[in-house]
Order: sequence, then structure tokens, then C-alpha cells
Amino acid sequence: MPSNLIGIAILIAALAPGFAYLQAYRRYALRDARSQTTEIVEMGAVGGLATLAAALTVLVAAKWVPGLIGLETLLKGASTLRGSAWATVLSASVTLLLSVAACIGTGVLLGRRSRHAVGSVREGVVFVKALTARSPDGREPYLAVELNDGRLVEGYLLYASVNEDPARRDIVLQKPIAWSGVGYCERTRSAAESAYVPGSLIKVVHISYPPSPAPQDSGTGVGPDRESA
Repeated sequence: MPSNLIGIAILIAALAPGFAYLQAYRRYALRDARSQTTEIVEMGAVGGLATLAAALTVLVAAKWVPGLIGLETLLKGASTLRGSAWATVLSASVTLLLSVAACIGTGVLLGRRSRHAVGSVREGVVFVKALTARSPDGREPYLAVELNDGRLVEGYLLYASVNEDPARRDIVLQKPIAWSGVGYCERTRSAAESAYVPGSLIKVVHISYPPSPAPQDSGTGVGPDRESA
């Protein structure tokens, strides 16, 4: 039984930080869909490296922080660790916390620096990749969503819901928001903070990379600088 508990503890120590890394990264950036096996291997690799680094940090810090297990104590064997049970538990807990914190920080940093770090999205298909990818110089995509009846709703992406069924790929745009009617007509600015567009109403999403803020002209809904996604 003790060996099983040790095995479970080692598994948690390896996978928990890796899981925290993936979740932190996904808050800011898109990733291609991956198999469960690939994700488990990635979580184990990232978590294992982070836990190893955290363990070395704790072993070094034990020279100055009382209550932690130092390298000398560790090398004396299991009997010595059993005699310092609370110090062992404290050191293991600190190691896990440091590992998780490091993975979260790394995930946030890499996610924010990613070219796909726009809005909050759920992983899925190329639909969201196209909506979130920044331009080479780092500008956010400005979306002009053409509806089935020809009307146009524009704004920056806030949320995107991904589903295999295109009718359920809803989009939420955030200000500055504008809309225009059918045909060649002027764009009208909206005072709304956000606009929810059901996926069942979306026909085409036009993507452009205007300088911030978005264009303020009142031309047609689809300007010459927009690209069709």
C-alpha cells in the first residue's frame, strides 16, 4: 500500500503542474486539437521538468529555511526521511506549489506572447485559428461578420465557441462595434459593449488588421482592406 501511495504522489507531482501549464496557456492562445495520449505525455514532460527544478530549489533553500529537507538528509536514506516526516511533507508540498506556480507563469507568458493570443476561446477547428491569429506585426484581427440576410456586424473578438456543427460556432464581439444593412450603405456605430452573434446566422467572416483603434470611417461594411476568412 505505501508503494502505491508513493506512486500516486509521484504521478500527481508530474501531471498536476503540466495540467496547470496547459490550462494557463489555453486562457490566452489557441492550440491544435491533440490526442489524449499526446497531452498526457506533454503534461508529464512539462510537469516533470518543473517539479525537478522546484525540488532542486527546495534542497538548496533548506540551508537557510528551517523545516525543509536538505540534500544531506535526503542522501541518508528512507529511514532518516521517516524520522523527519513533517519536514518531508512540508518539503514535498513546497516543491509541488513551486512547480505549479512555475508552470502557470510559463503558460501565461507563452500564451500572451503567442500569435493566437486574442480573446477567450475554446480549442477546436481552423475557424478559431483564423479569428484569433494576429498579423505579423502583432495587430489584432478586426472581424466583419456577414449574416445570412446580408447585414454586417463588426468588432474585435471577445469570445468564440467552437463546435463541429457550424451552426453552433457562436461569436461575441467587443467594442468598437458597428453594423450595416443589406447592400451598399453606411456603417453605423453602436454604443454596445459587446454583441452576441449566433453561429446559425453567420455566413462569412471578413478579417482585417487595422491600426488601433478600428477604422472610424462610415463607408460600406466591407472595406477594401478586409480579407475573407
